[in-house]
Amino acid sequence: MEEVAPVRKVIIAGPVGSGKTTALQSLFDGQALTTDARHSEAEGDPEKKTTTVAMDYGVISCPDRPERVHVYAIPGQERFQFMWEILGRNTDGLIVLLDVRQPEPIAALHLYLEKILPYLKRPAVVVGLNKLAPEEREALQMPPYLRHGDLRLRLAPTDVRDRPQVLHLLRLLLAEMVPGATNGRQFA
Repeated sequence: MEEVAPVRKVIIAGPVGSGKTTALQSLFDGQALTTDARHSEAEGDPEKKTTTVAMDYGVISCPDRPERVHVYAIPGQERFQFMWEILGRNTDGLIVLLDVRQPEPIAALHLYLEKILPYLKRPAVVVGLNKLAPEEREALQMPPYLRHGDLRLRLAPTDVRDRPQVLHLLRLLLAEMVPGATNGRQFA
């Protein structure tokens, strides 16, 4: 009998314009399923012409391990919270992307955590600090972790336009989900 590869489910959340769709498109070379529609609100980045209305989706395999990861990016607007609940059920891990240029990014982080964490199988979270200039990244004095109640959140500066950096976020999350999972390449 052939062994069935484990399947993991990961959600990427964050405010409008934080880079969720861009992260998935980077990860899947522009081939991720998207549900973008014309932007109807004047929130976030004024250059942003579309917004996710249901989810973005793709599947990636780990070359070193018999494992597949289903990655969903959920809409950022609070009016789509019902999708957060639907997609959050039975999720193994959460990546929250933040546009650190926006006011009060930590308040936004806590909103997504409060709404999504109750649906996760086991809380495993990585926070991607997006939209930092290279010199800002170097000057950033931040701890590797932040606390949300009893939960330890892994922090990582990132540029979601760069596939290796998105893969790095997934590796960090996998390490939070499965202790000892950082050995090997995991994702190509």
